[in-house]
Amino acid sequence: MSGNTWYLRYHTLDPAEPEPAFSSRNPDVYSRIWYQARFGTLSDYFAALHRRLAEARTKLPTLRGDFFTYADRDDHYWSGYFTSRPFYKRLDRTLESTLRATEIFYTLTLAEMRRFRGDGRLVEGFPAHEHYQRLTEGRRSLGLFQHHDAVTGTARDPVVIDYGTRLFHAILNLRQVLLSSAHWLILLDKSQYHKDQSKPFLQMDEVISAQDALPQKTTLTLGDEPRSVIVLNPTEQLRTSVITLVVDSPDARVVDAASGRPMAVQVSAVWAEPSKMSSKAFQLSFTAELPPLSLTVYHVIKAPAGSASRARYVVHRHGDPPTVHSEHFQVSRLQGAEADLSLSLSNKHLQIWSSPETGLLQKLQLQSGRVRQVQVRFLWYGTRTSGDRSGAYLFLPGGEGPQAYSSSEPPLIRVTRGPIFSDITSCFPHFTHTVRLYHLDGHAGKSLEISNMVDIRSETNKELVMRLVTDVASGNRFYTDLNGFQMQQRRSLEKLPLQANFYPMTSAAFLQDASSRLSLLSAQSQAAASLRPGELELVLDRRLQQDDNRGLGQGVTDNKPTATLYHLLLEDRGGAEEVGGASVEHLSLLAHLASLSLSHPPITMVGPGDGQLRKLRPFQALHSSLPCDLHLLNLRTLEDPKEAGTPSQEVALLLHRKGFDCSSIPTPPPACSWNGLDELDLDDLFAPLQFRSLRRSGLTLLRDHDQPDSAHQAQELRPMEISAFRVEID
Repeated sequence: MSGNTWYLRYHTLDPAEPEPAFSSRNPDVYSRIWYQARFGTLSDYFAALHRRLAEARTKLPTLRGDFFTYADRDDHYWSGYFTSRPFYKRLDRTLESTLRATEIFYTLTLAEMRRFRGDGRLVEGFPAHEHYQRLTEGRRSLGLFQHHDAVTGTARDPVVIDYGTRLFHAILNLRQVLLSSAHWLILLDKSQYHKDQSKPFLQMDEVISAQDALPQKTTLTLGDEPRSVIVLNPTEQLRTSVITLVVDSPDARVVDAASGRPMAVQVSAVWAEPSKMSSKAFQLSFTAELPPLSLTVYHVIKAPAGSASRARYVVHRHGDPPTVHSEHFQVSRLQGAEADLSLSLSNKHLQIWSSPETGLLQKLQLQSGRVRQVQVRFLWYGTRTSGDRSGAYLFLPGGEGPQAYSSSEPPLIRVTRGPIFSDITSCFPHFTHTVRLYHLDGHAGKSLEISNMVDIRSETNKELVMRLVTDVASGNRFYTDLNGFQMQQRRSLEKLPLQANFYPMTSAAFLQDASSRLSLLSAQSQAAASLRPGELELVLDRRLQQDDNRGLGQGVTDNKPTATLYHLLLEDRGGAEEVGGASVEHLSLLAHLASLSLSHPPITMVGPGDGQLRKLRPFQALHSSLPCDLHLLNLRTLEDPKEAGTPSQEVALLLHRKGFDCSSIPTPPPACSWNGLDELDLDDLFAPLQFRSLRRSGLTLLRDHDQPDSAHQAQELRPMEISAFRVEID
């Protein structure tokens, strides 16, 4: 039947009249029956299905989980694209966090301007219209990259460059909006606000030079006059964070501009090469207490020689000790029997031990005294030697399975010890691996930061994997997240080929048994697997010379130096169920907070270095943190319905009430609070912000879905649900 015929049928079918084609073709049958026909929705179908099942007193079998991992034929499982082009998967997350922060602070800036003027209008000179267009383009670029050939890494090289260029330009444009908004919010005298596109008042402390380049810190020149550094906290939680700048002097101090209180600092080396320190640039790290949705101002000043705490280094290579010269830092080597002892670091919450040969993690001890084996290993996967091979979509490993990573000489190991952080770095030919402990109070110091800088451009048909080998009795089950929303149980089955047991991990994975849980929180998406009990492995990068015959027509050979970042969290569990449990689990409260800080890191901006210290004030949007389990997804200015491309006074408030696992309660408890009530008072939570109107809406924010104004009333926010509101801020 033609499309036009279907169209006419759709508009002429009358449920009360018999279908003419049926009656003319089946006159005998038609004379004995009567029927009604109408177009229905999915809801209609399932309502009818449930009625039929109820009448028959039967139930349908249940399928749990999702449809990963997909195979279209034979053992051709599409688990390769979970990792393909990891550089752009990470860039996507950078744009996502930048867009969210910019949306929120642009909205707060417009609200503050209207309150400042008192007449509902914006301050003259602030390019609200141009900035709104940049926000719109940023959303479009992020949305475009969610295409099934973009974020998956399965586009041809020129198309990948186009996607990357769009992401890159979107980040640059959003930074303009963020810098301009922060400029107005922190000025004490608002009349001094003047936007000069050629000479912005604030600058980012890092630059991205091209769509395929990693961010690089700019060097801050210190003198006798203080330099202003502004730190933006884009999260709804009070947080303790380590902020790192690059400065031109090993002698520096940091003070809180509002109180004049000196901050604890650590000066560390900038490594130009694995065994060579820079003599012109130094890392300056300090601990910052950042209120929720805030801009905090610090002053960085050149300090008297030798007054700043400096990191101490041990540089080691097993069997071939290197020589490192430095006039600014204490550098030592391991001698004699100590060269064969495990390397160890600790803070108030954790102690770790690493191999003296490789520097890789071996075990971990909690404050409770529990010691767990947590070994880090690196492996190669190859591909098949004949027939179909791995490509952008497919993961078809060779019959020999994974091979242990090895190099011609032992890695150079650097151990850093300081008052703010301590770490162990292992420099291998294809990657640099760092495990870092932060010396922070509260929950911020309870996770272990793991970072890798990967470069496999010299390899052919290889995939690099990082594997954690633990003594967690997890059986054949582990959990990965679905789009950062919920944790889905995964099962590794021996009857399936190896590649079928790899699953997508967007932002988190964990192993657990009755006594403990090991969570790995990620700043980028990639493939994950647990091929044996207690193991968790992640594919870091893939370089494949051939097409896998799924439509791309090329291999994946445009690899770039790629950064990966994780937080590793080991928690004791009390009153937990046996391994297996529910098919859907939740992260712990502590894991949620650690993931939030990883996905939305602080943003550092630098004031002008012209010798004139402007009067700046900190900005704080909220009196206190939101509840621990309530995440502010966005606070986005909506478009004026009467003038396209122009901001209105309406704002989209999107809140996610998270479900969390109660078997691990952090001690001491975090600064935020939580309760089991479904109804929350948004006026109280968002004070001093005041909502003149508040209408619950659908996630599409279509006005047809708006409910009546319910400002100043408690709102129902159920766990695991996202709620959308259309609000106006006084």
